[in-house]
Amino acid sequence: MGRREQVKRSAEEKWEILQEGLKSGNIAETCRKHGVAPNLWYRWRDEAEQGAKAALGGRSAAGGADEEQSKRVKQLERALGRKQLEIEILKNVLGE
Repeated sequence: MGRREQVKRSAEEKWEILQEGLKSGNIAETCRKHGVAPNLWYRWRDEAEQGAKAALGGRSAAGGADEEQSKRVKQLERALGRKQLEIEILKNVLGE
């Protein structure tokens, strides 16, 4: 039994499938009907919830992304500083 081919779904399609599952209360049946794995449905639900929180100004969704980006920027700045120092040391060694 192999993997199914990935289906590209629009945001509207995903939203409709989510709404159908929530209204019916039977996630498994909704997933079978649309050929979606239940874990994918739950991931879409979580992403929709995070997006809604961010849209409404919730700090938990939007703040987490900002913190991650800030940490990544700091990490890259440190790496850049180390590389600049290495370049200066090599220039001094080579007499440039």
